[in-house]
Amino acid sequence: MSGGAPERWAVEVRGLVKAFDHRPVLRGVDLRVRAGETLAVLGANGSGKTTLLRLIATLSSPTRGSVTWFGEPSAPLPEIRRRIGLVPHESLLYDALTVEENLKFFGGLYDLAPERVESALDEYGLRPLALRRVRVLSRGQRQQVNLARALLHDPELLILDEPYTGLDVGAADRLTATLRASAARGCTVILTTHDPDGAGALGADVTVMLDGRLTEIMPAAGLDAAILAAWFREGRR
Repeated sequence: MSGGAPERWAVEVRGLVKAFDHRPVLRGVDLRVRAGETLAVLGANGSGKTTLLRLIATLSSPTRGSVTWFGEPSAPLPEIRRRIGLVPHESLLYDALTVEENLKFFGGLYDLAPERVESALDEYGLRPLALRRVRVLSRGQRQQVNLARALLHDPELLILDEPYTGLDVGAADRLTATLRASAARGCTVILTTHDPDGAGALGADVTVMLDGRLTEIMPAAGLDAAILAAWFREGRR
């Protein structure tokens, strides 16, 4: 046997079941995501993708099963949450505040120095938007700010729910570049998407969710479009 270092898992999901009003949304999900890996969860609307992300992001509790983060099953949730960055489908920004004020507010929640916000404005190309109120920003600009907010505290795990929805080509390319740079620094990235091509541009592995269950994990380049279409149309048992 090899004497190499043991595998590090950022997230381990075991037998995960989630039901609402006795209606199962997740039906026994098993998933392990290596530290530093980028994983895209593909699936149609209503397949359970967002529910899975909410459980991984500590925003919800399972009906049955377990989620373990960073190989630390007994770590308290507040400690886990400080190691996670989240970009939900809905914005977490305050419309009445400027971009800079939003970042300063969220930076304060993590006890970050003001200099970190200043560097983030430059790092994520937000300096020209710094004094603009969020309510006047485009969808792509809001997503840039949301991503900067989620990355301010240098999380080990970044979770994004349908981050490409509504973005034009330029905004989508900027998002891809930021996510690839985060992964290159060792951040684990988990996102949901409808778009296998976007997952391929990220260099992500993919898994497909159908009827509350996951398929095997595979490279995006190996995902056959015809098979994927059949899975979405008919489901996979």
